[in-house]
Amino acid sequence: MKKLLTFTALIGIFVLGFYFYFHYVGRVRPVVNEIFIESADVPPAFDGARIVQISDLLVRSENCLILLENTIEMINTLEPDIIVFTGNLFLPDGIIFANRVERLLQEIEVELARIAILGYHDLAHEDLTDAVLTGAGFNIIRNESVQIFDQSPIGINIVGAYPGNDRQATELLLQTHLNPERFNLFLVNSPVFSAVSLNYLVHAQLSGHCLGTQDATSRSAVCFQFYNGTYQFANQLTLHVSSGLARFHTFIGLTRQPSIDSFLLRLQ
Repeated sequence: MKKLLTFTALIGIFVLGFYFYFHYVGRVRPVVNEIFIESADVPPAFDGARIVQISDLLVRSENCLILLENTIEMINTLEPDIIVFTGNLFLPDGIIFANRVERLLQEIEVELARIAILGYHDLAHEDLTDAVLTGAGFNIIRNESVQIFDQSPIGINIVGAYPGNDRQATELLLQTHLNPERFNLFLVNSPVFSAVSLNYLVHAQLSGHCLGTQDATSRSAVCFQFYNGTYQFANQLTLHVSSGLARFHTFIGLTRQPSIDSFLLRLQ
């Protein structure tokens, strides 16, 4: 009987420790995913350049601000050349924190550029999200492209999609804005149309978490096949779907730690 009580007590301590860590520590301390993107089309000036992706913050409480503060601290230790935000900044309850979010985002230290696209959740308060991101120095791209240079006449081409695009609009965007003489990076909030990228000269596609919620793991979700992680296609396209920074009140959401994605470009 004594052994059973001891065993039960140990299980209880383990469960409480597990809950405490993931609810109070893991919720506000992101992990860093390191990914290599190798291509013969990486410009020599960008060989070894670092791109950091953050996504799906979905601010809704004070805890989200603590998470963002820790995230920015970790980003700055990575010394990124380019920072990209792939959508979904606020939930409706979180827009009261807009000024504080903007001030925190201003603290990101980046060498070359801050690029952002919007996500589906941003459309409900698009003007406010625009103001926060631009106030923090981000260049928001909607169905357009920008070229980033690093002391070289050959740069990289970054194409950004608007979250309301359907397949036809996505194809038109790629037809219009991809540069056959550049390394092409495609930013789109959801990986739903990732198969489209395979038909074009897209070297890397960075997307936010599938649907921005935990139901992406359901086989009924439209992007179930590529809902999280890095996928390589025929040595041409590297697709990365970020698990994002937001946490949700489900068992999967409890155990999934917020993440930052760090990409190192390599000339193959």
